[in-house]
This record gives sequence, structure tokens and C-alpha cells, in this order.
Amino acid sequence: MTATTKAVPPQAPPRPSAPPRDGAERSAGPAPGGPAPRRRWPVAAVALVAGIASLPMLQPFGLGPGPGNTGLPDLVLVAVVTVTLLWAATRRAPVRWPFLVPTLLTIIAGGVAALVNDAGALTLIKDLFVLLWGVSVANLGRDARLLRVALRAWTVVGTFYALVMIAGFVAGNDTLSGKQIDGERAMFTFGDANYASNWFICVFFITRATRWPERAWQRYAVCGILLAAEVLTGSNGGALALGAAILLGYLFRLFREGKAHHAVAAGALAAVVGGGGVAALSQIDVQPYLDRASEASPILRDSIGRTTGESTESRSTVLATTVTMIEEQTHPWGIGPGQTESAMRANQETYVREAHNDYIAAVLERGFLGGVALIVLVFVLLLKCVRIARRDNLTGEYARLVPRPELFGALVAVFLISGLFYETLHYRHGWAFFGLIAALDLFGRRDAEAGA
Repeated sequence: MTATTKAVPPQAPPRPSAPPRDGAERSAGPAPGGPAPRRRWPVAAVALVAGIASLPMLQPFGLGPGPGNTGLPDLVLVAVVTVTLLWAATRRAPVRWPFLVPTLLTIIAGGVAALVNDAGALTLIKDLFVLLWGVSVANLGRDARLLRVALRAWTVVGTFYALVMIAGFVAGNDTLSGKQIDGERAMFTFGDANYASNWFICVFFITRATRWPERAWQRYAVCGILLAAEVLTGSNGGALALGAAILLGYLFRLFREGKAHHAVAAGALAAVVGGGGVAALSQIDVQPYLDRASEASPILRDSIGRTTGESTESRSTVLATTVTMIEEQTHPWGIGPGQTESAMRANQETYVREAHNDYIAAVLERGFLGGVALIVLVFVLLLKCVRIARRDNLTGEYARLVPRPELFGALVAVFLISGLFYETLHYRHGWAFFGLIAALDLFGRRDAEAGA
């Protein structure tokens, strides 16, 4: 007898595993019974979080600014830019330069003014540095996972700093709260209460735009903490910009949902109510009420109590002085970047301060070209906001990260309104936020997806 054997069907060779996406390192699975592999944060994510966390650290623990008003964020920026360039090189991705045209115009205008007046050249380096914040955040935002890290870092870090400032204020610890020596306004580590106010407003709108934390009560708690911190800064200009931006965010949402007629009606009602309020205040003597409020609370004294006092008079004096300085210019190139205070001191003005107005400062210090550069910057910002806020214009991944992108446009309005009272368009955290807008515009839009 001969033995018979069953034919064994040939087995297909094992399929090779797919390579990891976006250059991520492949890690071996855990050995049977062994510990699970530790999750490591990529260097780019660490750099992003460190950069965002450093933004308020301009005068930490009461320390003064460095040479040329530099600070810790400028040192961290060097590391962030280096990581960004290496990150882009390893992926062979082109480095995009959003806001390059308006920034170049600003630098050219400042350079001409610096040459004509032989002053202000150091400020041009600051212009480049703030641009690099936007460039770094925008390019790292090519990866939606890194953009998610950046957005959540804003909320977590900003809320933590707000809690630290509030706790320091309640405990009477001026080191933590950054309370002014001559008042009750809290500055945290910014060295300027208006600067701190703008930071907390930024975190507030980013939190609302991302709708994170996802649970409503947690999100409301975060927003409440941020608003409390903003109140402690005592910034009247910040409060005005915040109120206007909340209204604009609501109107933008109505437009985005196709309810233009509702938006027009709501805007008209707000204009009537606001105009009526201004008219009423012009006819009513509110000073006794402000004095009573000032006596009730030191915080109210240093906030709304300043609306008709020395603060308002000093701002009016600075505005009148800077307008006169523009009119008396013998050439159209400006007095030099950052030279307003020095020029006032040389002219022996009664009140020597910076311009406290982005629009006046641009024309006074950088001349006609500076005004053009500012107009171009505002146009580019608003254009990007409109493009990312159009309904269903963001891809699914980016739309989930920022479900309410119209609030980014409202936050830009905060900067534009605040620019009437302070020079906000050179804030470092402002340009980091502009980088978030650029990331959504460059890599998050459906019609830009193919070129990303």
C-alpha cells in the first residue's frame, strides 16, 4: 500500500505593515506581560507648548525687561524657530511666510525712517521677531495634531496663569499677581496691565472658538476664570474691546449660519442702544456715581474710576501732542521707529509717553509708508478671517479643532479696537494668534488642501 498525503495550499506571504503617517516613528508593541511603551511627545509639540507658555513672561517675578525691551519669549522664540525649520526640513515641506508683505513694508518704512533720523534701528529687529512667531505657529499648524496641541496649550496655560494671578491677588502676594505699586491693577508677569488684559481676552476667545473643554460646565468655568482675571487688570480699553468683540462674534455667527437679516437687525439694535447710551452719558453727570463706585472698591477706583480722571486727560493730551507732531513733520518718513517718547522728551512736552495708539504711531514714527503697511496688514488679517469663517470652508479635521472660526475674526477686532488706546499690534502673543489664523487659512481650507 502506498500512503496518500493531502495537498497543502500555498500560504500568502505576510503583508508588509504600512509606514507610519507624517514621518512618525514606529514603536514595537509591548511584549507579552511586559509594560506598555511610554508615549513620547514630539519635539515640535514640546517647543509649541514652551513657546506659548513663555509669551507672558516679559517681567517674571518682578524682574525688569532685558536690553531693548527683550524678554524670555524672545529667547524661547529662537528655539521654536529652529525646531520649526528642522521639522519642515525632515518632511521636505516648504516653509510658508504669512504676513510677509505687510511686515516687509513695515520694516522698509521703519528702515527709511531710521536712516533719515539716525534712530530706531533696534525696533526693526523686533518687527522681524514678532513675524517669526506667526511663521512658526502657522507652519507647525500644517500638522493638525500640532495645531490641536497649540490650541489646547493656549487654554490650559492661559487658565493656569489666570488662576495664579487671581490667587496672588486674593492672598496679597504681589509677586504672583503683579499688582501695580501705585494701584490695585494686576499685571501678572507682563509688566503692563493692558498687555495682561489682552492676553486673557485672547485665551477667552480661543477657548470659545475651539469649544474646548468639550463639557459645557468646564468650558464655562474656564471662561469665568479668564473674565475674572481680565477684570483684575482694570483695563477699560480691554473691557470695551471685549464687549464689542462679543457682539461682533454673535453677528458673525448669524452671517455664517445664513441669517443675514437677523444679523442686520441685531446690529442696528446694538447701534441704537449704544448711541443712545453715549448720548445719555453726555447729558448726565456721572462723576458722582463714579466717585461712589471708586470708594466702594479699589479695583473699581483703578478701572471705571479712571474714565473721567487723570487717565482720560493724559490720553487726550498724548493724542493731541502726537497729532501735532505729525502735522509739524517736514518730511513724509516719520520720526523713527519707537521714537515717540524720546521726541516728546526732546520737545519738553508736558506729558511724555508712547503714542498709545497703533494708527497714530504707525504714521508718526514710520511716515506715509508705515500707514500703508498697517492698512495692508489689517486687510490681510481680515481677508484670512473671512476665508476661514465661511460656512463649511474648513476641512473636517480642522473644522473639528475650531468649530467656531468666526470668533477668530472677533478676536482680531479686539486688537483693532484696542489699537485705539494702546499699541497692540506688536504684542508677541498677538502674532502667535495671527499664526493660528494663518495655519487655518493655509492648510485648513478645502480649496487650499491640495497645495498644503
